[in-house]
Amino acid sequence: METHPLRRMADQMMLLALLTAAAVPALPPNDRVISCDDKPVYLVVAGPTLDRTRMLAYGKAIADSGMYQRLGGYYINSPGTFDLLEGTPPKGYTTLIVRFPCRANALAFWNSRTYQETIKPMRLNPSAGDYTVSIYPETALRGDMVGKVGTSDYLVTFEGAAIPARPIYAEPKDLVLGVDVTNAPVGAVTGGWPGNATILRDDRTGSAMQLTLVGGGFRLEPIDRPTEIYVLAGALSISGQTVKAGDLVVLDQGLAPADVVVAGPTTLLLFRDAPTAVLNAKPAIAVAAGDAIAWTPGLVAKDAGAASPLMIKRLRTDPATGARTHLVRLDSGVAVPWEVHSTAEEGYLLSGDYHLEECLPTGRRAFDYRPGGYFYRPASLIHSGPQSGTKFGSIWLIRTPRTLDAVFYPSCPAAPAAGTPDVKGAHP
Repeated sequence: METHPLRRMADQMMLLALLTAAAVPALPPNDRVISCDDKPVYLVVAGPTLDRTRMLAYGKAIADSGMYQRLGGYYINSPGTFDLLEGTPPKGYTTLIVRFPCRANALAFWNSRTYQETIKPMRLNPSAGDYTVSIYPETALRGDMVGKVGTSDYLVTFEGAAIPARPIYAEPKDLVLGVDVTNAPVGAVTGGWPGNATILRDDRTGSAMQLTLVGGGFRLEPIDRPTEIYVLAGALSISGQTVKAGDLVVLDQGLAPADVVVAGPTTLLLFRDAPTAVLNAKPAIAVAAGDAIAWTPGLVAKDAGAASPLMIKRLRTDPATGARTHLVRLDSGVAVPWEVHSTAEEGYLLSGDYHLEECLPTGRRAFDYRPGGYFYRPASLIHSGPQSGTKFGSIWLIRTPRTLDAVFYPSCPAAPAAGTPDVKGAHP
């Protein structure tokens, strides 16, 4: 049903408290503490409103916060269109302009703890409006207009220093997202393995993930750290044990040199973890035959009360640490909530497609994975969410160094921009 023009105008007047953004530029740290230079700016909000009820509540929250009064911000227009002279804007399109005495005060509002942690989440997940926000400097009055119009000088000083700002956060140094392993830099991880596409997860411990293409026999050096091999294609023999595609090989730290015989072109995923202080009394080779292990329903999400019908194939679980390597199969339409783990997690997409959302300390990002896509996510980073999922089905190889748990969130908490994220990997 079409909204009556008078109702629409009333709604637009109520939205005078609207201030929302998806495109405010990232701020360098020193911009958060600059003083007001008395050079007025305009904060221009434009875009279609998608959920009028939520945006009215959001606008009221901004008004009730009193931050505009403290910072000298005020609206200079009604968001309703008076005359449309050209073009066809989307349904619900609105423009709102807020004047501040200086850029510092406009940024003090945006970076405030009140806005970022309490008000902004009201219009997120899903978005209640597809807006952009830009800050423009006010131009000087044209010479021929001097004396013909009144001035709009600020007669009172407004400073934003007293507004508590939300802290700037940085990404963990070992975060790796959205990497196509097949295009990763070529390097060797030592230990006797042939050099190939390598991702160094931690330069302090030398832990790394490597895609290895082998076509002949070679001899491994003594295993100096816990090592796992997942066979993507082909087959090989390690110390007489035959391993084929879909199998997982676990090599204990301290294992003696081993002969590797490769039967034709073979592709491996090699995981070399940080060395451990406690060694097995009798280091050994363990092989998990993938085709002999059944798929079972995933229990982590189910036990936490989340409806996430996914299937798990458990290749390895360490009874001492809870570390595990497993396959995860998701079908189209599977809904995974926002979740966070107390352990690190890494994944390699074996087949299919997957759109994965990350709720990072510096903001929300999204990555589209195809076979060969890889991520390494340290503990305590929120990810997934209702926008994540697969169109055609997918299978992941997932590894965690400790017991996998999960805490679920209804949404991705808001986070301020904080310059260029320190994330290894390209944003698609």
